This record gives sequence, structure tokens and C-alpha cells, in this order.
Amino acid sequence: MEIKIEKVDSHEVNGDPSDVITTYLVRENGKGFRITCRSCRDRRTLGIAGKEGSLYIEKEDNTVRRQVVALGGGCGLLIDEEPVEGLSPLALRGVLMADQGKSTREVVITGGGSDGASSRPLVLIDGIAEDLPGYF
Repeated sequence: MEIKIEKVDSHEVNGDPSDVITTYLVRENGKGFRITCRSCRDRRTLGIAGKEGSLYIEKEDNTVRRQVVALGGGCGLLIDEEPVEGLSPLALRGVLMADQGKSTREVVITGGGSDGASSRPLVLIDGIAEDLPGYF
């Protein structure tokens, strides 16, 4: 198993340096995804470029899901969510690692199995081996 995460773009939203959208090309198991990470003040939101909604990890079954929330009739909320086939929770964690290192250009994760639980994965950040933080 190999996950390759490459930073392809980064820009400020409306010229605000505290609100930045960075796009990453994520390749995993022969599939490619353009993942956006919007960092503003105290939080980060992940999404798929060109699609509405946010990505999150469903802990119950260890899958990545995309959730779209919209206003419905009668002031209710419509929540639509779907699994993202081919994108692992470990890949999302790798995107967050890349985004935390503002000058990071590439993260490569090998080993660990597709669910990240089989063995400890090897992480290369810009070609240098790093340990996964404990919460990963």
C-alpha cells in the first residue's frame, strides 16, 4: 500500500492570510483525488475539489465519507452523505500532516495496510522519514 500526497495549489481567500485553501493531489491504490483543505483561524475543513460538502472519518466502520448539509423545507436541514470509495482515513490524516507543515510539498505513506491498523506505516515528508503522531 502506498499513499502519495502532493501539494498542487495554495491561495488566500479574499486576500486574508488567516483563511487559506490548499489543494492536494492524493493517489492511493490506483485512484486519484483532488482534496482541498481550508484552514481558517482555529479549524481545517477537508473536501473534494469541485464537489460540495466536507469529508470526515466515520469511526464506526473506518471509512471516509462526504457530507453535504443544506436548508430544506420548513427550515429543516437536509443531510446527504456518501462513502468515498478508494480514499482511506490514513490518506486524510496524511493530508492534515501535509497541511500542518506549511512548506511541505509531498507526503508519502507506505505500509500499514489500507486501514492503517495492520502495522505502523512509514511516513516520508519531503523525502525525510517521520513518525506518525500518536493520534494518527
